[in-house]
Amino acid sequence: MDEVRFGPELLDRLLRHLVERVPGCDGAGVSTNSRSLRAIGAAAKRDAEQWARGEGPVVAAATGEETLIEALPDGMTWLTAVPGSWTQEGPSVLSVYTDHEPKEDDLRLIDQVEPLLATATAVIEFCADEMLRADQMVEMVQNRRLIEQAKGLVMGRVGCDAGAAFRTLVRTSQHFNVKLRDISAALVEVVGGAPVGEQEPDTGPTTVPPPPAVQAARVTWQALG
Repeated sequence: MDEVRFGPELLDRLLRHLVERVPGCDGAGVSTNSRSLRAIGAAAKRDAEQWARGEGPVVAAATGEETLIEALPDGMTWLTAVPGSWTQEGPSVLSVYTDHEPKEDDLRLIDQVEPLLATATAVIEFCADEMLRADQMVEMVQNRRLIEQAKGLVMGRVGCDAGAAFRTLVRTSQHFNVKLRDISAALVEVVGGAPVGEQEPDTGPTTVPPPPAVQAARVTWQALG
């Protein structure tokens, strides 16, 4: 299978899998670099319209680190836009269109598929035209590992699911004005009682959390307890 076929087919399969599993879902797409990369169903038109206007939940999610859930103007469609960091320039964005406000089970399914789409997007873009360097791909995987580990810590601390844990991390990063990657690394460091590099030797120097993130992690961990 050549690269041209491999890219669209891989993304299409993942998007179709998501649409089929989320009840009432009539479309999903993935965007990157200020454009719709791949979309099926309602997302094909709606994602492109938002990028053309330069506004909308998909565009807003691409400029931040928070999952956005909004009712669209038609009054019948809800959009969940999930950013997934994968390049230095900004995140990829997964868009999911449903005929109801997404429930926790819906968000859990989206949370399970989004990492696969973000990683597939990064690999496909790198293979297609070298928009993403190998070291950036490695950093993306390292950052996601730390975020997933931090989510696990929050889940164990408060007894919540993965979606709620991620939203807790996002709110914390916004409240303390630190990057999601940094608050995640700091939380791992604070709870583990050792520098991130010692706990996760393969994370690299870019994941050493700055002092403000470490202080924010200490305050957050105490508050969660």
